[in-house]
Amino acid sequence: TFCMDESSYKEIVNLNLKFVLPISIFQLEDFDKDLFNVKSTRSLVEYYFTSTPAICNYVLNKFPEIDSITYLDSDLYFFSSAEIVFEEIASSSIAIVEHRFSRFGKHFIKNGRFNVAWITFKNNEPGKKCLNDYRLQCLDWCYDYLDGDKYGDQKYLDKWPEKYDSLRIIENLGVNLAPWNLSNYKIYKENEKINIDNFELVFFHFANLKQLKPNLYTSSVSSYFELLPKIVKENIYLPYLKELKENSNFENITKK
Repeated sequence: TFCMDESSYKEIVNLNLKFVLPISIFQLEDFDKDLFNVKSTRSLVEYYFTSTPAICNYVLNKFPEIDSITYLDSDLYFFSSAEIVFEEIASSSIAIVEHRFSRFGKHFIKNGRFNVAWITFKNNEPGKKCLNDYRLQCLDWCYDYLDGDKYGDQKYLDKWPEKYDSLRIIENLGVNLAPWNLSNYKIYKENEKINIDNFELVFFHFANLKQLKPNLYTSSVSSYFELLPKIVKENIYLPYLKELKENSNFENITKK
């Protein structure tokens, strides 16, 4: 896991997790001097955006024996195994997922058809070609505003389907359920599993979840002109917040 500041790196190291290798931002910057050189030209969030392909490039170079690298945003929470997603990707060299904006927030597509929540690059020629192109693009321009056909690290992905042959657009609706697409689906619970239409929920993207007080959060769902269904609140948001509580110093989380 990549730790973008010193305090998070120390916390992860102290957890001593068996299958987690903490990598600090300093290790990344020492390896990728080009990334470090643009740091002063980016805000903090823009620098995080710029780092997306640099992180994947670091892993493929430091661990050349691996078959693929999958970049995941840090605000995802998995409710079931991702194995079914890798089965769908199969032999494709690149895999990305759409925002799938609802009709209420469809104007947000101007910022990008695809979401950088999940990106898979195979450790082969097509995968590495895409990753290298992506890294150079983000180093050249990666800012937190819309500028023609560019927006952060995200809008570059719009051109990938026509640019790269070995690419898979993930179709599993259980991947990347998010505040901007809730009204697209029938969301229901069956046999203790959360289902999205006919797909089991794989992960939810808690984008723009904000903590207002130690025991008070806002989902920010309304910013996408969506409503927060009771089933989503009780079976998705509250379990996630419970996990946050159990792994933080805060004492209470309410259902407000």
